[in-house]
Amino acid sequence: MSGAYDPDQESTNVTARVNDEFLDEFDRALKKAQIEGKVPMDMTRAEAIRQLMAAAIENPSLFAENK
Repeated sequence: MSGAYDPDQESTNVTARVNDEFLDEFDRALKKAQIEGKVPMDMTRAEAIRQLMAAAIENPSLFAENK
């Protein structure tokens, strides 16, 4: 996802507060995706979040509640 972040372009630091358990679940899901070969082993949490943001831009229905 090279278009999501370019260190040569102006950027903004985005922060969000989540509880520790939620963050642990996210990190486990990322690690599982890495182990299963779905994402690169060196993918950082920040890059994963950037990819999720890019996916939401392309498909805003991702914001809909899961029922």
